[in-house]
Amino acid sequence: MEGEAVCFFHPSNRAALPCDSCGRFICTICDLKVGSRHLCPTCLGNGLGKQKLPEIIPRRFLWSSASLWLGLLPLVAIIFTWPVLIMTGASTIIITLVGWNRPGSIVRGRRHWAAVVGLLLGLAQLGLVFGIFSLFTSMRTR
Repeated sequence: MEGEAVCFFHPSNRAALPCDSCGRFICTICDLKVGSRHLCPTCLGNGLGKQKLPEIIPRRFLWSSASLWLGLLPLVAIIFTWPVLIMTGASTIIITLVGWNRPGSIVRGRRHWAAVVGLLLGLAQLGLVFGIFSLFTSMRTR
């Protein structure tokens, strides 16, 4: 059909729209909708490498969840882990403070409540360790 644009990747197909990134004409097969943008396969592949398109980041490290679980698990298993509570308690506090302003889950958001609970549990771990040490030192002095 004379006067109509064809797809850059499929010359036998009629173009539906241009790529929002490079401007190449693409057909409906090549049209990859990312958020509100329409990208060609090449631009989408380039976006995965350098730019890290926020719409297609598959996973994020959830700092608040790490803080929550690192604060909770040692307290649950205290019989076996009481010597390492000082490390996990300090790690929980550090993870909470480092991850406070980091991006959260795309679906659930930042979940600051989990970070606060993790911080409190980390402080409880450190308090428990110092309580155990003070109990042992007071028993020695008697």
